Amino acid sequence: MPAAPAVAQGEAKRVLTGLTCGSCGGTVEVQEGFTNIECRYCGTPQAVVGSRGILRLMVLNRLDRAAASEVVRRWLRRGIRKDPALRREARWQEAFLAWFPFVRARLDAVGWVLGIRERRRKRGTTWETVREPVELEIEREVDLTRSASDMAEFGVHRVNLVGDELRPLDEGLLRGRGMVFRPSRSLEQAAAELSDRALAEIARSHRLDHVSFSWLAALRRQVTLVYYPMWVVRYSFRGRTYQVLVDAEGGEVAFGKAPGNHLYRAASLVAACAGACFVGTSILQHAGSLLQSENGLTAVGVVALVLAGLVYWGYSQFRHGGVVEEGTGLAPERAGGSLAATVRSAVEKFQ
Repeated sequence: MPAAPAVAQGEAKRVLTGLTCGSCGGTVEVQEGFTNIECRYCGTPQAVVGSRGILRLMVLNRLDRAAASEVVRRWLRRGIRKDPALRREARWQEAFLAWFPFVRARLDAVGWVLGIRERRRKRGTTWETVREPVELEIEREVDLTRSASDMAEFGVHRVNLVGDELRPLDEGLLRGRGMVFRPSRSLEQAAAELSDRALAEIARSHRLDHVSFSWLAALRRQVTLVYYPMWVVRYSFRGRTYQVLVDAEGGEVAFGKAPGNHLYRAASLVAACAGACFVGTSILQHAGSLLQSENGLTAVGVVALVLAGLVYWGYSQFRHGGVVEEGTGLAPERAGGSLAATVRSAVEKFQ
């Protein structure tokens, strides 16, 4: 049992009470700094085991109010998806600094994946399928973040902490600069969900045609709670209020909402349908020779799916383009709205 730590004169010793001996049931007191004690009634050695807690850190802001407002102005003027009248008619309402809690999970993903990878090879005038056994060793570092409070109103679900200066949490300092939001969900559960999502994404990234064995585990997981600064800027446009959150450390738009460009919405739908019809009719003119090839049916199916994805992209731009949402903090399932992402997801579902 370690010796009692020295206590300065007049300093009170911190003692944990309320624990009981596992042998005799007597009350046991544990002084701070001890992990091994001895029951004063029966003399049974005891080991103190428990959670060491989650480290709480903070990131200080580098942008002031004027700089954050300028970031929003540049964002409203950039891109053709937003209403072009924003630069003239947008009216600023308020801007305030706030710190939001985010759970950060860092871990090492290790494992093995055994399977078969198929590839096509031409031998003479025919094509043949070659099956190669593959053994993949997985070893990756994972660093993910997730909001620890309800961010439905603010739209930011993740932040990038790479290269940021993390300091021990000082709530007094943060409250003197702006608002501080409290966590509203279990930190351990949020970290576990982040770890499971990371392992699932790594397991799907092997690109094998057949998997016979896979094993993946998370090692050395570290969970921290980080308070991250955001400038919340609100503006009005034609009787409606919109909100933009600016990363107060990096200077990027973490989440922004703006009215869409109706001309762009209509042009996207018309252009997507016209392009799909043009390509489709051009392929139909050569459908006979295409179907006579060895992989003709597969090629036709893939082309048809790509064209369907093009039409769906045009429809989604028209259907959901009334309000534009952009930013680095969008959830992964909402971040990919480009044409390439839409077509790629459609092809993956087909395969």
